[in-house]
Amino acid sequence: MSSNPKAVYKRFNEIINDRSADGVDEVCAPDMVGHAGAGTNLAEFKQSYQAFADAFSDLQAEIRYLVAEGDLVSAWLTWKGTHTGEFAGVPGTGREMSIAGWDLVRVKDGRIVELTQYCDVFTLLNQIGALATAAPA
Repeated sequence: MSSNPKAVYKRFNEIINDRSADGVDEVCAPDMVGHAGAGTNLAEFKQSYQAFADAFSDLQAEIRYLVAEGDLVSAWLTWKGTHTGEFAGVPGTGREMSIAGWDLVRVKDGRIVELTQYCDVFTLLNQIGALATAAPA
């Protein structure tokens, strides 16, 4: 495995796009710490990602911008997929979604040791019809 943080992140993204939650073991440290949407540890991240991938059958993350400084990598992503399974209590609708996401990872010895993830959940919920529109008063 490469010790270049950008290369490690690119491999992480390839594994995610292959829809392999367990595959991230290749690039993530067993004691990885997670923040925000990544869960608090590797097991929670894998569970959260798998649920997301199950809800959006053709889920893909496209790297828009990738910046590294020292052991940190920041990626601006576009997530796309078709809502075919349950997400946030909403059964699959067949609707397509496209949202912005951001990852910040810390790499040590060729492995991701810290992962922070954010995505535009509000837009996602709106795109799958999960948000009720308020009637005018």
